[in-house]
Amino acid sequence: MTVLRIALFLVLWVASAQAATIFHRGGIGEPDSLDPHLTTTGYAGNIITDMFIGLTTIDAKAKLMPGAAESWTVSADGKVYTFKMRAGAQWSDGHPVTAGDFEYSFRRMLDPKTAARGAPMFYMIENARDVQEGKKPVAALGVKALNDTTFEVRLTNPTPYFLELIVHRCHPVPKWAIEKFGTAWTRPENIVVNGPFILKEWVPQTRVTLMRNPKFYDAKNIALDFVEHANVEDIASSYARYRAGDLDVATNFPPSQIDSIRATTPQELRSVEMLGLEYFVFNTRKAPFNDKRVRLALALALDRQTIAEKVMRGGEQGADSLIPPGGRDGYTPPKAPWVGLPMPERIAKAKALLAEAGYGPAKPLKFSFRYNTSDIQKRVAVAAAGMWKAVGAEVELLNSDLNTINASLRNGDYEAARYQWLAEYNDPSTFLYLLETDDVGDNHAKYSNPAFDDLMHRAYATVDMAARAKLMEQAEAIALQDAPLTPVTYYVNRQLVKPYVKGWDDNIRGLHFDRWIRIER
Repeated sequence: MTVLRIALFLVLWVASAQAATIFHRGGIGEPDSLDPHLTTTGYAGNIITDMFIGLTTIDAKAKLMPGAAESWTVSADGKVYTFKMRAGAQWSDGHPVTAGDFEYSFRRMLDPKTAARGAPMFYMIENARDVQEGKKPVAALGVKALNDTTFEVRLTNPTPYFLELIVHRCHPVPKWAIEKFGTAWTRPENIVVNGPFILKEWVPQTRVTLMRNPKFYDAKNIALDFVEHANVEDIASSYARYRAGDLDVATNFPPSQIDSIRATTPQELRSVEMLGLEYFVFNTRKAPFNDKRVRLALALALDRQTIAEKVMRGGEQGADSLIPPGGRDGYTPPKAPWVGLPMPERIAKAKALLAEAGYGPAKPLKFSFRYNTSDIQKRVAVAAAGMWKAVGAEVELLNSDLNTINASLRNGDYEAARYQWLAEYNDPSTFLYLLETDDVGDNHAKYSNPAFDDLMHRAYATVDMAARAKLMEQAEAIALQDAPLTPVTYYVNRQLVKPYVKGWDDNIRGLHFDRWIRIER
């Protein structure tokens, strides 16, 4: 190539890059994995849902709509789902998307060799529990490709939220790429996707860049050429980058800036109540938290409204239930042990419980509390430690990045910690699931109560929705008294969004798929 041709090529390449539409999206941490079956974190999920699309998906307002399946039918008893695959859909390498891809993917997720942390969410599928526990072969799982265009799922009991669950869980994955590249299949040079964007680069601790997938079935309606997910866990840094124009959306900001933002750029502030819960979790397998009196004492001592109004300051409400208000259709939460009691009475009860457990001035309760590296979470942790000090507890605060926190909680390598859960679907069970013995991935408390489990299993098998709700209410009442985790605030999605970002629609799920985003400067 001559020097002139090289120069012309570079000019055209630069001009093309400058004309590209790039969306700079702030994140909350480094993805732990881009394998859809190996993560349960929302910040990795934001990237995964850009690259993979399940049988169902959602629109900009988080309403259910067809995805890789163009339609479906449900049997009269609610136990058999039959999906019709979308005609002409392709993987990014040109392979057709078939029912067989979903048969493989569901089996892979429930295969014990995969060790998918979200697998217990799918125990409603026929034989899923036995398959995941290694008691039956993977082929026994109640999923089947009837032909290339028809996929069937058989459930053991009706599951009203099943179509919502599969929006985020059990995305299809490419068997041929996984078999060829093993764990390296998610690298940019190897990855194969069926969603609107494909991985261009992943710079650890910096960014994940995606580019539009021309093979996606709706590619002509994708407005973005590139999406850059910034892996910025520190919210002060994220806020600074947003103000400097480096980010089009900041997914959080320091509470100390809320008054300034409201005064100067109120039109850019988004504060939306979500189906999410901020909570503190206690490791029930370790002393002192193997004693429920200790756990309940600490739950009683928390002044949740002070944490919400004085510390977090984003419109949060103190939580008196494991179920946020938006997820209570037909559900009446039981009364939490602290509801209606003034703080002095709660502190007195907490001290009495600790005394029963053997703690007091001569032997103070001592434990460590983990939280993720963030200005706001540091403020919450300091406030909680102060409230616990009022009942005689001495707390060591330990901070680390989100991936380290996740690993510590999964492995039981902690005493107490701060965490959050965003609903996988709009049903109380998505929060109560966190305490089921079967939930080996997300039951960070390592809690196991046969009475609780029995109520939840009965609820899953119950067709009558009112009776189902009553069973879950009884289960939550047990959980609030046992306090393996205690609710702190209901989650509020606090974001800064530039005025030129369109399609970032507020919704109770707090979900914003980049497929719907437009940049209109």
